[in-house]
Amino acid sequence: MTTAAQITDADDRWWETRPAGEGRLRGRAHLDSDAPSLCLDGTWDIRVGQRADGSDLGPSHRIEVPGLWQLQGFGAPQYTNIIYPIPRDVPHVPDENPTGHYSRLLEVPGDWAAARADGARILLRFQGVDSAARVWIDGAEVGITAGSRLTQEFDVTDLLTGAGPHLLEVRVVQWSVNTYVEDQDMWWMSGIFRSVDLLLRPVGGIHDLVTDADLDPATGRGTLSVRAFDADGGPLPVQVEIPELGIGQDVPAEGAVIEVGEVAPWSAESPRLYGVRISTPAESVRLRAGFRRVEIDGDIFRINGERIVFRGVNRHEADPVCGRTQNLENQDRDAALMKLHNLNAVRTSHYPPHQRFLDVCDEVGLYVICEGDFEAHGFHADMTGEDGGGAAQRPAADERFREGLVERTDRFVRRDLNHPSIVMWSIGNEAATGPVTRAMIQRVREVDPTRPVIYEQDYLAQDVDVFSLMYPSHAESEEIGRKELSEAFRDRLRSMLEHLGVTPDEDALADPPALTRPFLWIEYAHAMGNGAGALKEYMDLVHRYPSLHGGFIWEWIDHGLLTTDAEGNEIFGYGGDFGERLHDANFVADGLVLPDRTPSPALLDAKHHYAPVGLEVSAGSARLTNRYAFVDLAHLRAEVSVDDQRSWSELALPALAPGGSAEVPLPAHAGPAVTVRLLTREAQGPVPAGHVVVAASYVAPERLAAEYPLPPATVPPVREGRGWRVGPAVLDDLGRLVRLGGLDIEEAGVDLWRAPVDNERAFTEVALESRWKRIGLDAARSRLVSIEAEDAALVVTRRLGLDGSGLGADVRERLSSDGTSLVLEVDVVPSATWPEDLPLPRVGWTLSAPGDLDMIGYLGQGPHEAYPDTGGGTTFGAWASTLRDLQVPYVMPQENGNRAGVVSAHVHGEGRSLDLVMPEGLGLAVRPWSSRELDVRGHDGALRPDGRTWVTISAALHGVGSAACGPVPLPQHVLLARPVSFRFSLTARRR
Repeated sequence: MTTAAQITDADDRWWETRPAGEGRLRGRAHLDSDAPSLCLDGTWDIRVGQRADGSDLGPSHRIEVPGLWQLQGFGAPQYTNIIYPIPRDVPHVPDENPTGHYSRLLEVPGDWAAARADGARILLRFQGVDSAARVWIDGAEVGITAGSRLTQEFDVTDLLTGAGPHLLEVRVVQWSVNTYVEDQDMWWMSGIFRSVDLLLRPVGGIHDLVTDADLDPATGRGTLSVRAFDADGGPLPVQVEIPELGIGQDVPAEGAVIEVGEVAPWSAESPRLYGVRISTPAESVRLRAGFRRVEIDGDIFRINGERIVFRGVNRHEADPVCGRTQNLENQDRDAALMKLHNLNAVRTSHYPPHQRFLDVCDEVGLYVICEGDFEAHGFHADMTGEDGGGAAQRPAADERFREGLVERTDRFVRRDLNHPSIVMWSIGNEAATGPVTRAMIQRVREVDPTRPVIYEQDYLAQDVDVFSLMYPSHAESEEIGRKELSEAFRDRLRSMLEHLGVTPDEDALADPPALTRPFLWIEYAHAMGNGAGALKEYMDLVHRYPSLHGGFIWEWIDHGLLTTDAEGNEIFGYGGDFGERLHDANFVADGLVLPDRTPSPALLDAKHHYAPVGLEVSAGSARLTNRYAFVDLAHLRAEVSVDDQRSWSELALPALAPGGSAEVPLPAHAGPAVTVRLLTREAQGPVPAGHVVVAASYVAPERLAAEYPLPPATVPPVREGRGWRVGPAVLDDLGRLVRLGGLDIEEAGVDLWRAPVDNERAFTEVALESRWKRIGLDAARSRLVSIEAEDAALVVTRRLGLDGSGLGADVRERLSSDGTSLVLEVDVVPSATWPEDLPLPRVGWTLSAPGDLDMIGYLGQGPHEAYPDTGGGTTFGAWASTLRDLQVPYVMPQENGNRAGVVSAHVHGEGRSLDLVMPEGLGLAVRPWSSRELDVRGHDGALRPDGRTWVTISAALHGVGSAACGPVPLPQHVLLARPVSFRFSLTARRR
């Protein structure tokens, strides 16, 4: 049998010279056809080398297709965000080029012979190959792929004569000219990572299909435009059937618009689909049509005539075990989680997804911005921290890339245009602008004139239909909403264009066409680790300014890869965990769900602020605002609780029309808190009946303080040896708590530190972590100033100082007791010279108790964590948890787990407990490790409990923000150095 395995390409550097591939058929729709096909997925052979010409291929191994070879034991993954992992030397790549030479035998099904004799063609289809591949059958060349996340088809009819077996060989290279336009923020991994098929294409079959299911919002009547094409691109007559609508109609070769009468519209709120069968005598294809109209009305984006708010997220394809290879269950899980958490939109960042995910979006109801496989971020920065001339070489202005990039655009739009869920096209991401991107946008409009086009780096929206920006501040977003750009904002836009190598159009800067367009945040609210902050304030702007249409949180999932560290701990690996020299560390872990798709608190926060019903609860009423675009509230029911969510009663809920508001009276109650929640009446898609859509509480602080008073000071302090006793508490000679009742206390005292979150680390613009550590805030030292008995209390004053500076804080603790509980009244006064631009991480109090206290019950905001600018959806109630479940396993350990507004808590184990009362409602975190442990460990799987239970009370906390990629915390969420006073009680009990 002829083989290509030893063919070398020393004189043909195809991986550098074929940016548009070779031998591929024109892109077409991905169709659900009854024509025969043969799936070639399964176990293949692979030989691996480091030369793209194949001259050093090693021995044969077995590998699974689809799959990525770095995750199957061949080489290692590498993560970079912006910087290319190879020299920027267009169109060249290094000679050391990881290469996988795949092979397998295939046999053409025997029953295909008759069809082939009648003129049928056989196509070889690759749905995804990274980054480029050369293909042979029986040693004869088939062609070359281009576009890693694009479908590629080759006509192999003449190479598959006879049943076989035939030898299929695919030489895949990791680096190619395509690498320069596929610099997406994700792992660099290679292989045949989507399915491979043989397709029998019958004579007279439906090779391509273009449909448009339109709806007239004024009449509710729909039309279905149908155009079919044969294998040569010629028009093809077909029969169209829509059984549910009683439609059966012949469509001539030139196509037709079929009047279908009144139909139920498709939207994300009501994703109504109709089965359509389109056929010729040779082939039938099926699709599900959703009748809807997408249009731009001035600066308003409308679907079916109504303004749409995108409550969206950016989604990469990621799995901790198989990487970008699609576990199909993940597609259903992702869509279900999005719908369960009030998301209504997804951007396929930064490439077309596996086509089945779009079927899922059609079915469950998600608006999709479908994006092309194009990003060239590495031209805008290099390892020097500058662009190194890259902006001038950007592919957007490089004619060498025009043919390939325009063809990519044509290919991905044609593949997916029959999906109702797609409401906008994006040509790509972070690749500057120029004549090439303008040609790409023009090609989109030529292929599909029914949908608008968006591309973020057209910063003035001179070519696109929708204006978008990444990570604008709240203030800048409000300027866009008001349509009044400040000079500072114009200067920033000018600077952004110049950074891309684009000469700003001063006339457009003076009178931006962008302000006449709908606006959305194509990326905002960076959800890395403990974040993103201030979602509420972003969505408040959307409700205030009609031209602001919401946006897409960055991003859906942490891209951690399941691996083990040097100590044998199972961890989710990130950049640097696989021996890479060049990487961007844990910047790849920035999702609303953890790598295993466990929802993070950020997703719960988003669920609340993305809720389609606004809910504000006061002492006697709940104000409801229907933020749906199309449906009233009849599908929901309401419940109210006045006893800390221990019981619920039905609440009358008006069937508000979209946009309507109403005040709903609440039952009279004497308690300090009331909670209202809205639930689904019936299941809809993945959302079950009884699912909580939104919930909110009202809390009367003065009532809480009255219900949870601190005990009076009735037992005076006494000297005991060199130390002191205050009721059940024993203090050493430095005034430190060492025992409380039967509990040994190892550490206790005022705490100004918390482990930094990702939004504060060194790679951010503000880099609070390095500033805090530079002054030693993570290692403050205590000096006793005085201990004095005053009346029935012991007053301890001390100085918290920081090495190498005069900064610190003066602390006054007043300790008293009624004989059972210890009451602490704490005053913290930071140095008057504390830098005005340096916030404090925390002002609180921490103690270390015995580690067998591993169960927690508390009364406060829950059930998930909350910080000053997060915690949407937390409500006031009585909550219970294990110590383990209070922790949030962020990929990189950091501050987490704080519960807000806690007035009482019980930290207990077998037979004993530590009870806390905090009348004013404080933050509470309970952990099996210290903040120091969270700070020094690099992976959650490496965290080690130290045998103690660490209880931290927070009177004040600094917000988490989005500064890993977006804005710093808003002023109201910044913990400036200021005096803070708080009080609480501790009681050790036998249970």
